[in-house]
Amino acid sequence: MRYSLRNKDKIEQAYSPAFVKRLTDSLDKAFKSDLDIKHLVNENHPVLSINDEGHTCGIIIFYIISQKYDVYNLAFKEVIN
Repeated sequence: MRYSLRNKDKIEQAYSPAFVKRLTDSLDKAFKSDLDIKHLVNENHPVLSINDEGHTCGIIIFYIISQKYDVYNLAFKEVIN
């Protein structure tokens, strides 16, 4: 499976280039194993929760905007420490 992260430039401007690298490194590792996809009651899109590889105890959450074939189109939601 593969992914496409939306609005990398906006995330980089809001946080930093190192933060975007942390997100993509975490996504690369998560997409090598089973994904934790959840359908939350108050959300319009399913969410993907992955381990934050930049920190020892953290979770990064993304919205799954769409899926075509084996490519997930993701939007960054938040980091939970």
